[in-house]
Amino acid sequence: MKKSISAGLLLLAFAAGGTVLPRWLAHPRPTPVSVVVPPPTPASATIAGEPLLAGHRGRVHEVFYYEGQHVRRGQLLLKLLQKQPSVQQQQLQLRLERQLQAYAALQHQAAPTGQLEAAQAQLAATREQLARAVPMLHFVYVTAPADGQMLAPTAHAGDQLRPDSPVAQLVALPTPDTTPLLSHVE
Repeated sequence: MKKSISAGLLLLAFAAGGTVLPRWLAHPRPTPVSVVVPPPTPASATIAGEPLLAGHRGRVHEVFYYEGQHVRRGQLLLKLLQKQPSVQQQQLQLRLERQLQAYAALQHQAAPTGQLEAAQAQLAATREQLARAVPMLHFVYVTAPADGQMLAPTAHAGDQLRPDSPVAQLVALPTPDTTPLLSHVE
């Protein structure tokens, strides 16, 4: 019975013009697929952030970030060690300035050589004391100015930094998508 039905359909197809075949007998055609290929990005196009500057002078004592880390505004990045003149150094510097002024006045007045030599000896002694005086040390902290991702760290423990020294590259994070999601649609 099945053979007779399929033979009848074939005869009907040839009788209709011979070129019309039923779909189930025709060769399947591949459906065209559209593929979207993003344009190639040049190798030199890298994510560039803004250079993060130290803002202070000092030696890097500790580094609290790593490459690729996401940081928040105000987060601690570096601990810098700064030298400040101690009270003793400040007093000696003041004494040295006064002695230099007195020595210049003695030279201007054409004082006897004994007084000039004594003033020179005092200057030498004060300079020596100043060279031996120990400065005070204190820590200064560098924090992240904004939320972002740290790239290309350039500061390492032991480095001497100036206020305009770059510490790393900071890339701003993309703004989060706050579009509400609909879980039920009627």
